[in-house]
Amino acid sequence: MLPQSKKVVNDEKKYHLWLRISQVSLILLLLVITALFFPKGKMFQFNYDVDQITTETIIAPFDYDILKTESALEQDRLVRENEILPVFIWDNTSRDQVNSRLDQIRKQLALWYQAEKDITLKRSYWGTISDSAAADSMVNQLQEDSLHVLNIKHELQDRGLKDLGTPRWDFFLEKGPSTRQLVNSVKQAILPQYMLGIIGDLPPGDGHLRISMIMRGKETDRNPHDFRDMDQAWESVQKVLNTNYSTSDPRLLQLAEDVAHAVLVPNLNYSSELTENRKAEAQNLVPISVGKVFKNERIVDANTRVTPQIKQKLNSLEKEYIRRGYGQSAANKLTTFMGKLLLSAFLLFFFFAYLQTYRTQIYNDIKLIALVGIIFVLHLALAHLIVYKLQWSEFFVPMSIAAMIFTVVFDGRIAFIIMVTLTLITGIILSNNMPFIVANLFVSSLAIYTVRRLRSRTQILWSILAITSGYVAVIAVFEMIQFSSWESVMEHMLFAAANGFLSPLITYGFLVLIERVFKITTNLTLLELLDFNNKLLSNLAMKAPGTFKHSIDVGNLAVAAAEAVGANSLLARVGAYYHDIGKAEKPEYFIENQLRGTNKHEKLSPRLSATVIVAHVKDGVRMANEFGLPSIVADFIPMHHGRTRVEFFYQQALERAKENNSEINEADFRYPGPRPNTKETGILMLSEAIEAASRSIKSPNPQRIEALMDTIIESRIKSGELTNCPLTFRDLEIIKGAMMPVLTGSMHERVEYPGQRKKLHIMDDEV
Repeated sequence: MLPQSKKVVNDEKKYHLWLRISQVSLILLLLVITALFFPKGKMFQFNYDVDQITTETIIAPFDYDILKTESALEQDRLVRENEILPVFIWDNTSRDQVNSRLDQIRKQLALWYQAEKDITLKRSYWGTISDSAAADSMVNQLQEDSLHVLNIKHELQDRGLKDLGTPRWDFFLEKGPSTRQLVNSVKQAILPQYMLGIIGDLPPGDGHLRISMIMRGKETDRNPHDFRDMDQAWESVQKVLNTNYSTSDPRLLQLAEDVAHAVLVPNLNYSSELTENRKAEAQNLVPISVGKVFKNERIVDANTRVTPQIKQKLNSLEKEYIRRGYGQSAANKLTTFMGKLLLSAFLLFFFFAYLQTYRTQIYNDIKLIALVGIIFVLHLALAHLIVYKLQWSEFFVPMSIAAMIFTVVFDGRIAFIIMVTLTLITGIILSNNMPFIVANLFVSSLAIYTVRRLRSRTQILWSILAITSGYVAVIAVFEMIQFSSWESVMEHMLFAAANGFLSPLITYGFLVLIERVFKITTNLTLLELLDFNNKLLSNLAMKAPGTFKHSIDVGNLAVAAAEAVGANSLLARVGAYYHDIGKAEKPEYFIENQLRGTNKHEKLSPRLSATVIVAHVKDGVRMANEFGLPSIVADFIPMHHGRTRVEFFYQQALERAKENNSEINEADFRYPGPRPNTKETGILMLSEAIEAASRSIKSPNPQRIEALMDTIIESRIKSGELTNCPLTFRDLEIIKGAMMPVLTGSMHERVEYPGQRKKLHIMDDEV
């Protein structure tokens, strides 16, 4: 077993090794993901938009075709496609198939009639049978015959006769007209129609004036109105049938119409497959280019406005680079990806170097590095989706969300550094989009400014106004330079306005999620903790009103000092409100809660009194854990005293030890610590001590107050309480100057009203 000290050292080494490996892994993962968002292939060097001014003369490096724009090519293909006539095929077998189906229907009808007749006779006979065995046998036969009839009806329905249960078919079963005559009359009405041609439904689309008809291998261009459609053919069939059955029972005509309707089909049918194949061939024959650029030909001069024609030449040049294999081989792909990876590394180095140098605490927190990486990747993914996939304006990319999140979670300085890095990377990924970079650097700065001191949820309105105004201003400036079309400007303006409205709303929603998932305390949570209805504060106000008043006064001092040295004043105030919550356990042992009467410490030994006083720190930490107080606030409870002594009772113990010639243990009179390790906790230590000590000054004036502050600050420095705190000597001087007006204002004398002293004496006598 290793000694305890060596074990601790080994554990620390393992932790630091794990920390470094995790940091490197996360950063490398972020680099790879960032590089993957770059456009595929090599980045084209002549990336100009229409109406932009070129900065160099561009010469064609080789011969290449000028490709049509996507819209122009699609329009040409649509024209050629519309020139293709719908193809119809004449089916020579249709007439024979109809004739055969009619013969099959005739046979089935005859079978149905005979089967129904047999069942009727057997039912009559069954009613006369007295022998039970013979009756049962007949029942079985009737069941089989009924099943046979049902099968016949199903076959007839499959052949198109759907209304077999109507009265006209009951008439058929009752009278038994000649099925041969019925079917022959239908043949006489239908079969001649196929000589003229029955055309099927035309394909969807505008009215087709011509069709292409294929008949017996020969193709001709015909007018579709040369043929009868299904409605016209049916009208002709009905006329013939009406003539044939003009003197017969009307139900016979209805039976004939049912049979005819069941078999009537077109014999000139649309071939969608053949038509679509011809359209595809026609589209493929449309030329994709509109001209040619020759090697060493000047494409555009420097300082020239890019027209749509020039833009198309540049786009064609880029595609020709890709077609010729630049960046397509495995080696070129690897080289290109490594270049993108290194470019991402150069930009991200700017941010991570700043973190490691000036924000080591954040750099060494894997959870916070992961949060930064997630927000980076989400914004890059949104930019890729909005611009490349949805083809929307780049001003709809919600970059200000990251600016506001990082400002609230960290601070404005880190947010600004991050946004410079993120905006540059995103702008490069979006084809070196300079308007995007300028707009988002400006708008991100405005967003950071609006939430840098988050004190109210209503600040979301200012964020919306600032972001929207910023985008509109930048778009207007670039419009002055580029002379873009009015439609383009309005499109960008609308997307920018939507971005400005949605981004703050989404940000506030994300902040709630980030607080829960990453256990981060933001200003929004701190604002909620300032509510006096909070259980811890209301409990302190009820049980220890003097301590509660003391905490409020300490908070005022801490806020003034924090604002003066650039610390988080909101955190300082919240820490001040909660730093003494442990005193609610035994409030009567603290002088600010004692009214006139006996001091409980008079009956205790100095050591026991010190133990009771020190216990309020442990009680406070316990209560903070029970009520889920964020750790960044709970840290103020043990740190506001650090490792200082309970000086009053320590001096009492020293005097008694001299009288009794005994020794005391100084550790019994010290707070457990730890010492302050942030500006805010250091400020609270000084504010708490100065506020408490200032109450003992008789006839306070600025000179006495300043002397008191000097004494307390000097004692904290000499005892090493501020060693781990990043407050400088310059900060301490500024803090003194900031606290002075607050202290003098809270300790001023009031005017004594006439008769006030006499009334006070009367009240004292009554008490």
